[in-house]
Amino acid sequence: MAAFELAVKAGASGVELDVQLTRDGRVVVIHDETLDRTTNGSGWVKDHEWETLRRLDAGSWWNPRFSSERIPLLEDVLDLLSNTDMIINIELKNGWVRYPGLEAAVLACIDRFRMADRVILSSFNHYSLRMLHGMRPDLSLAALYESGLFEPWVYARYLGVHAIHPDWRAIDKNVIKGCQSVGIAVRPYTVDDPEVMQQLIKWGVDGIITNYPERCRQVLDGQLKKS
Repeated sequence: MAAFELAVKAGASGVELDVQLTRDGRVVVIHDETLDRTTNGSGWVKDHEWETLRRLDAGSWWNPRFSSERIPLLEDVLDLLSNTDMIINIELKNGWVRYPGLEAAVLACIDRFRMADRVILSSFNHYSLRMLHGMRPDLSLAALYESGLFEPWVYARYLGVHAIHPDWRAIDKNVIKGCQSVGIAVRPYTVDDPEVMQQLIKWGVDGIITNYPERCRQVLDGQLKKS
């Protein structure tokens, strides 16, 4: 939660987070499918109940001063951001682990907080995106991918998504132009280099996913020049 609180203070226009399901069906916010790297627990997220996961130290791996940080529920993050105007980009982390029912559980959380108009749902699992399109065609959906995709605007329209979230190395200005010509937004990830940010902004991307929102804000404001 400290990271989301910092994003608010940094003036980020939105946050990106990954969600998975516990064994008892709770939607938790955690990047890895396993607990070993970012907590003092071990094993797969899917194999643990929320009551166990909520007690784990999820901050010391980054810095000992964050030892009190815990794995949050999606509802905790939505509650924190409910009084802001920030966009919430929720990635369904269901590539390796399919998590039956994840789509419906995420939609229930979004509807509970009445934040459908501020949420983007993304995934590398495009079967999941297609399912979401069928369930809630009103929601903003984005296809994640990391390699070159031929005419991604054609694929995006076929899939039923409103945006692509590609690895920034997988696109160029022609991809951006092609997508935007048919109303498909382009928001590349993960862009941390100011020079790359400047190039993508010059090409006209619709958004940038970065670990450094303050740095990106400086580039947008023209305060951070090329070295």
